[in-house]
Amino acid sequence: MQVVKKFPDFSFEESFWRQGIGTVVGVDEVGRGSLAGPVVAGAVFIKTPASKEAILKLGIDDSKRLSAGKRRALAKIIPKYFNSAIGQASVEEIDTLGIVRATGRAMRRAIIRIMNSELGIMNGKSYFIIIDGYKMKHLPGGLRRQLNIIKGDQKSVSIAAASIMAKVYRDRLMANLSKQFPVYKWGRNKGYGTKLHIKALGKYGCCVLHRSVFRLPVPFGFE
Repeated sequence: MQVVKKFPDFSFEESFWRQGIGTVVGVDEVGRGSLAGPVVAGAVFIKTPASKEAILKLGIDDSKRLSAGKRRALAKIIPKYFNSAIGQASVEEIDTLGIVRATGRAMRRAIIRIMNSELGIMNGKSYFIIIDGYKMKHLPGGLRRQLNIIKGDQKSVSIAAASIMAKVYRDRLMANLSKQFPVYKWGRNKGYGTKLHIKALGKYGCCVLHRSVFRLPVPFGFE
């Protein structure tokens, strides 16, 4: 029997809309497992629920399940239907705080940015935050106004859209940084621990954009 791929939908968002909560912010991160570069978070919310049927036809999905070309194409379309913001935490913050706390900082920055800049959400408007796999401290509204959803980027369109915006932003950033450090091929591997990246680390060592928390011994034979 052929398995039909299930795309994210608006089930979570609709449950909050029915409660009179007008703004549901989806949040996701990318780059947590990378050996180099910042961790980046995206935050989005739909401009008007009336456009949800048109959005569902776009094929928005978890960024990891899409080709690079499809992600880039969707990243151009998503702003037509969603307000969005990006937050990031630097390599220095990752090394100082650890990857979990730094990821939280990137998410908070994205959330606060979208709340401050888009429609004055923080100014008395009703909102809720849905996050892929996290519960975040130190957010406006605290834990009462957020829901962490395991594999949320495969269930919620808003979280999936946030993952796409964050992924495309970070991929472009790593491609640009690769021009400064071409031996690591970040334009291809985006800083992740591919065989070629590990081999380059064995030959050239780390640079200032590698995360110290991941500076593991290089196996013999990589030279």
